[in-house]
Amino acid sequence: MINFDKDFLAGFVSGAVVGATGYKLFEDNAGDLKRLVKSTGSSLKTSTSGNLNAAPTLEELTMQKENIEDLIAEKELKLKDEADKK
Repeated sequence: MINFDKDFLAGFVSGAVVGATGYKLFEDNAGDLKRLVKSTGSSLKTSTSGNLNAAPTLEELTMQKENIEDLIAEKELKLKDEADKK
């Protein structure tokens, strides 16, 4: 038979409490979370009207390219700052 010690039981109870608390917070804020997802999703919509096989427009591709270039520049700057600190 399995021998449950104090550490195991304390971890199990702690995990159950944290899980229940997280679930309660999720349920209490479900409306806010749905609005957040909808607002984020609306900014990600394309002019393809939901057709995933449609080719993106030149404007959409250019915007994605600029976003990627910005992300690359931020990462390079962060790496440079970290290297300078060493």
